[in-house]
Amino acid sequence: MAEGRGEAAPEVTEVIAALATPPGRGALGIVRLSGKGALGVARAFLGPGEIPPRRAVLRAVMDGAEVLDRALVSLYPEGSSYTGEETVEISAHGSPYVLGRILELCSAAGARPARPGEFTQRAFLNGRLDLTQAEAVCDLIAAQTRLAHRSAISRLEGGLSRKVGELRGRMVAALASIEAALDYPEEEQGAFGVGSPAGEVSLILDSVRALLAAARRGRALGGGARVAIVGRPNAGKSSLLNALLGRERAIVSMTPGTTRDAVSEPCDMGGLAAVLVDTAGMREGEPGDPLEAEGMRRAAAELSGADLALLVLDRAEPLAGQRALLKRLAQDARGGARPLVVALNKSDLPSRVEARSLASESLGASVVEVSALRESGLESLCEAVRAALAPGGCEGEACALALCARHAAAFEGCLRELGSALERLGCAEPELAAEHLRRALGGMDGVVGHSAPEDVLDAVFSRFCVGK
Repeated sequence: MAEGRGEAAPEVTEVIAALATPPGRGALGIVRLSGKGALGVARAFLGPGEIPPRRAVLRAVMDGAEVLDRALVSLYPEGSSYTGEETVEISAHGSPYVLGRILELCSAAGARPARPGEFTQRAFLNGRLDLTQAEAVCDLIAAQTRLAHRSAISRLEGGLSRKVGELRGRMVAALASIEAALDYPEEEQGAFGVGSPAGEVSLILDSVRALLAAARRGRALGGGARVAIVGRPNAGKSSLLNALLGRERAIVSMTPGTTRDAVSEPCDMGGLAAVLVDTAGMREGEPGDPLEAEGMRRAAAELSGADLALLVLDRAEPLAGQRALLKRLAQDARGGARPLVVALNKSDLPSRVEARSLASESLGASVVEVSALRESGLESLCEAVRAALAPGGCEGEACALALCARHAAAFEGCLRELGSALERLGCAEPELAAEHLRRALGGMDGVVGHSAPEDVLDAVFSRFCVGK
């Protein structure tokens, strides 16, 4: 069980009800009730018979004197349910009419419709989950790839919470050492458990910085990295897009310059959620016409906003005509603008590209030989893209710490406060250093929800579907 919020949670007394399965026709549909008295609400329209805890029993759902349906009913007592409250789940046939009518019967018996995410919000308020775990529930529901799923599961099981707790404990110890030195200046600092507060704060700063770096890498794994497919006209960019998608999404023609506007499409690249963007051909010199100029402008705009550049080179053509774009993108990657992966296309044709020259001018970027026509080398290309987006690997911490913008902002604020604390310690101003450490602690508490303001909580839970 997660720790509760720092302040007292408001008492929740209303029974809420919602459909816990997607709307529409299906074999089954589940109506969920939660709150003190949920069983009493359900009994108002269920047929006679005992409803024992944690055991599904078949009961008639009565609409007045008539049987509306026969459903499996499960009771979860207070303290042993997802929300921590008394909860009843009614698994009925998935008729939209039947499920809608059951919700109406719930309302008539005293329940109110649940707001988006209200069940998980109650789990948070009742200390069943902390805020990072609650957000992971939403991400788990939305996961469309293996890596997005693993990231959500890791955070739901407390991976991020444990990391935050460890850092928070070290910060509390450093703060205690500084405050003890202020209160008892005659004592040795080592007696209070931390030899050098400045040294410890410096180490904590490094740990938070490393955590944030891992989070930024991992975010691409769960959030969908934007991959700009760029290259000269007729290099095979659209063919590669179609090959990666497994279907004909972009028009392919032997005539150079077929693609004028950017074509984007989500793609599962072997577990990595990505958005592939096919762009117009980019070449040196003046564009041939205004339409080509606009296409190149849009390609440059897509490239500037991309998480990774996927440069398609035509191995059947000499490197000389493609060198300028390769060097520019390689230098951008070396400067930290965005990673670069080179797809050396048309491996089914004789090569006119010198491997030694390509290795030198790519400045360490991964180069993968592919054939979009024969769909060969695609798995290796996906692996190279994953490695470039997550240098620490697609497993372990990078996957566990795929954070949202809220987490990243909190850690960035914590970094600033820790930096200020370290600076104040260097200037022999321990009182101010202690204040900055308290603010850094507040940022950590906000990540897991111990001190999150109501507007932050509302924003988090508004992302959820109704019924979760």
